[in-house]
Amino acid sequence: MSGKRERLVAFLNENRLIKLIALGLATASIYAIQRITSQLEEYSVPIQVQTEKGVAILRQDARTAYITCRGSLDDLKRIDVKQLSIMATPRVTGVAGTAQVPIGPRDVSGSLRGVTVIKVRPEIVNLAFDREIEKSISIAKPELVGKPLLGRAEVDYEPKIALVRGPKQLLTDLKILRTEPISIDGVADSFSRNIRVQTDIESGVWSVEPAEIAVRVNIVTEAVSKEWTNLSVLALRQTGTRLQFTFSPAVVNLSVLGSPQSISRIDQDGIRVFVDCSDIRQPGTYAMPAGVHLPDSLEVSTAVNPPVISITVEQRPGAAGEEPEAVVVKPPEAEAGKPAVDEDSSPR
Repeated sequence: MSGKRERLVAFLNENRLIKLIALGLATASIYAIQRITSQLEEYSVPIQVQTEKGVAILRQDARTAYITCRGSLDDLKRIDVKQLSIMATPRVTGVAGTAQVPIGPRDVSGSLRGVTVIKVRPEIVNLAFDREIEKSISIAKPELVGKPLLGRAEVDYEPKIALVRGPKQLLTDLKILRTEPISIDGVADSFSRNIRVQTDIESGVWSVEPAEIAVRVNIVTEAVSKEWTNLSVLALRQTGTRLQFTFSPAVVNLSVLGSPQSISRIDQDGIRVFVDCSDIRQPGTYAMPAGVHLPDSLEVSTAVNPPVISITVEQRPGAAGEEPEAVVVKPPEAEAGKPAVDEDSSPR
């Protein structure tokens, strides 16, 4: 017996430092493994109450529970909280009764593979019951918040009546349902959207069908008109042509109809009234409609007075091989190789 004791003492005394280091590493490894596999995390989940047919929840003191879960980091990350809930099942429900329903880890439903629920709070849900009724209720016109960029907003929606189910005491005096507000602040264009009907559907007090309505918001802009007079008529021609174009009348008036903002962005120096002469190849007399080019991309309508221009086309004098002088202005949307507006083609 003494020999075994001496051998044990000799083993412990031999390479004592190395053995202490190994023992320390083993202890640290154990704690690290426990830490990885025994993480705690708390989640917020809804409390659902199962009642008998014809019975509705009148009051419920806790709508949400907090569950504490233990598991590895990987298992906890795999939890889909949206799929979790707590089902509270009263033993007896009546149309005018109350109940205290205990809830715990066993009442948690949803996928919790590899995870253990160790705590639920609160531990008791207090309920009051009432008779369930069904009622058709009008939906109010959605509220518009803010102002559109221009004009005014008009709203239409469907349906205008919803079917509501819930406790009699809450629904008897309910005359109208409201929806989520709609922001139109700074909006320039009309749009459509689905919005929710505002009820206590989230808390389970009652249900509403449909839960959403379709809304159409029309942005109506006030149109204004402005006229520019004595605008020279220019020729849209092929570059290098030897034809000379004379217009009658040589100047026209232009009316533009659009929103106040669009009209304010038009500068007379940027207006071009032109006649497309790019397909004219021979001298002669022609009648062509006048076109208008405005700067930027403006949603406006234009009217030229008179709308049709008489064109006299003559051969431009010049030595063979000599290019006629012209100042060419290309609209921003003109692509290479397309006709250009010749500002030197107005009558002399």
